[in-house]
Amino acid sequence: MDRRDFLLLSAAAAAGSQIQSVTAERVPEKWSAQWIWYPGQLAAYRHARRIHLAVQRCTNVGYPANFRQPLAEAWFRKRGSVREDISLRWAVPVSRVRTVVGGRGSDITVRRGVLRKGDSEIEVQIDFAESLPCLLLEGGEFSSGGGWEASLDGTHWVPAETGEGSDPGVLPDAPREIVVSLPVSRVVDPKGPPQTAYALTAGRDLLLDFQEIELGALRFDVRGKGELNVQVGESIAEVRDPDPRYFEQYPLKPIRLSGDVQQVSLPERALRFARLIASDEAQIQRVSFDASLWPAEEKGTFESNDSDLNAIWKVATATLRSNMHDFYLDGIRRDGLLWHDGPLTLEAYERVFFDAGLSRQTLIGETLPVKPTVRDVGIIDSPMYDVIGFEREYMMRGDASFSRMFHDRIEDIVRFFESLQDDQGFVNAARVQPYGFFPDWSATEQSGPDGHGTPAYGQVLLFGAFTAVGRLAAAWGDAALETRCNRAAVRMRASTRRSFWRPEAGLFANGLYRNGKPDERFTSFAQAYAVAFGIAKSEEYDSLFRFLEDTTKRPSHFSLSQVVELTAFAKARRTEKALARLKTAWLPMIQQGNRRFFEDINPAETENEQLAMYGRKYATSLCHAWAGAAPVMAISLGVLGIEPIEPGYRVCRVAPQRCGLEWVKGAVPTPLGLIEIEWRGVEGEVHVPAGVAIRTLDGRLLTGSGRYNLRSDDGKNFKI
Repeated sequence: MDRRDFLLLSAAAAAGSQIQSVTAERVPEKWSAQWIWYPGQLAAYRHARRIHLAVQRCTNVGYPANFRQPLAEAWFRKRGSVREDISLRWAVPVSRVRTVVGGRGSDITVRRGVLRKGDSEIEVQIDFAESLPCLLLEGGEFSSGGGWEASLDGTHWVPAETGEGSDPGVLPDAPREIVVSLPVSRVVDPKGPPQTAYALTAGRDLLLDFQEIELGALRFDVRGKGELNVQVGESIAEVRDPDPRYFEQYPLKPIRLSGDVQQVSLPERALRFARLIASDEAQIQRVSFDASLWPAEEKGTFESNDSDLNAIWKVATATLRSNMHDFYLDGIRRDGLLWHDGPLTLEAYERVFFDAGLSRQTLIGETLPVKPTVRDVGIIDSPMYDVIGFEREYMMRGDASFSRMFHDRIEDIVRFFESLQDDQGFVNAARVQPYGFFPDWSATEQSGPDGHGTPAYGQVLLFGAFTAVGRLAAAWGDAALETRCNRAAVRMRASTRRSFWRPEAGLFANGLYRNGKPDERFTSFAQAYAVAFGIAKSEEYDSLFRFLEDTTKRPSHFSLSQVVELTAFAKARRTEKALARLKTAWLPMIQQGNRRFFEDINPAETENEQLAMYGRKYATSLCHAWAGAAPVMAISLGVLGIEPIEPGYRVCRVAPQRCGLEWVKGAVPTPLGLIEIEWRGVEGEVHVPAGVAIRTLDGRLLTGSGRYNLRSDDGKNFKI
């Protein structure tokens, strides 16, 4: 099945019986209201669900740091004036509900009421909730949504968080995935095409390939005698290895065969391959892999005359989609949890799917507890990526009300880092366990930087965090926080350049060891982050990129910092080099038959050699979000050259880089519609929706007509 066909299936739920929705058994209902809940609690409940699923399914779950916890009680209220009597109805989860309407309480079983005219108030207390304490109330101008407040104690009130639909039968924290039944793509053992039925005997296994790596359930009918075992995984080597010591997901229980036809639906697993082992004769038929997919449309697009680059984009977006489950997960097989990969990859997700709900829940899910300490972080980079992600979401969507709702949590993160700063403004991770700073898996003891020291890239990242919060604070109207963060950013820039820039080498040094001594080695991290976050000067780019492009001066493998590094190539208008890297390191995975990109990419190793990680035989995730995000950033930001300059793309930059491509057609989603771009040869056209202006590279501001001509005079860069 072609990936495009696969996505068409997932998007066309009404088109065929192969697709099942999580709410397919009922007719959807829509009220004139929106679900509301206490800010952050939807993310907390989703986070708890993902952790429970992970520990039930996965054999090696390590998850440092502390996060917001789900609570079973909340209050909601709205005050106002009513011109005439209003009929009310409300929906809640399984819980105890106490409602006061216009000063009059009602029985906890009642779900209807009347709000009398005049000055009035509705207050609802939900406790002993079985799931997220939330409220959907329909009643004219008092309908739940904007203007409602929420509280955790009935005394301290904040604006309620809202969204996630208006159907009283679908709670905000209910699973949202649709189910797509994937057929067998090929039979690996015994080699051949898919069949309608498969005969198994003792000693003759059946190994099936479903082509796509997804989370889901394997289903089939079986008839036979003895016992049937099923082993699943992301690679052929993994499913052929019978030793449970190497399993990254718990073994599936053996199926005892009765001699009659049995319908089998196995527990959820992440898989592409399945091996079926019979102790006696058995026949298998009606085999399918029911994959769970988040119902999001791919709005951002790319196509060109370069079939290899098209394939990279296609697999990159497929890799991102596979990791959309309640949040932007890092990977789906080894744990399926929310790590800092989520905020790091957020901009790439926005450039493709533009899913406000998932982006926002990812950011909320990564926020720390109230008044965090070093015990609350396992990777000190994570909160930095999170606040930067809040700023990126604001720039993409232009709505400051979301981040303002979490003003206190974001400012808590600022205070946390301020408490760790030394007299130069630097933060070291000597007390942060287990990881400290973590640029990615390509950082080694031999290369550095010291994760428990003061790495230069980490100080650049902290500069980026202060800059991000300064911009958010300006949008919130918090002048004091804006000034504080901007001053901190100015200090970080000066200190980082003064302490780590080595003009004789034209590079940034690694930083400081944990004992405070200088680490004068050079690695890619400091160079790439300095460019991506604006610490480096444009006149320094030649020496920085000379280093980044030199394969003899970097590890042979690539990991999650590539999201930042390929962004740096795009921002410095050196995208052609980024595409060359994609073809050197990413393309071979596709050529080997993979339909997702790996967590740790090493083109110098064979596919089987790349399976090992953490000292475990098959621990490498073969479907990891960062590995899809990096190509998307290189292509969408670099080749298409589209980025927001003012929040919500009210002003954007459109500066495509031709990169030797003969023709290109692509789009980037915005709140106002798609920005579409197309060129052939040295001429092309860009279309922007109404309300979007373009700031050109030479400083001109273009407003008015939505269509502009493109031309490349040098054969490399397009101008409007």
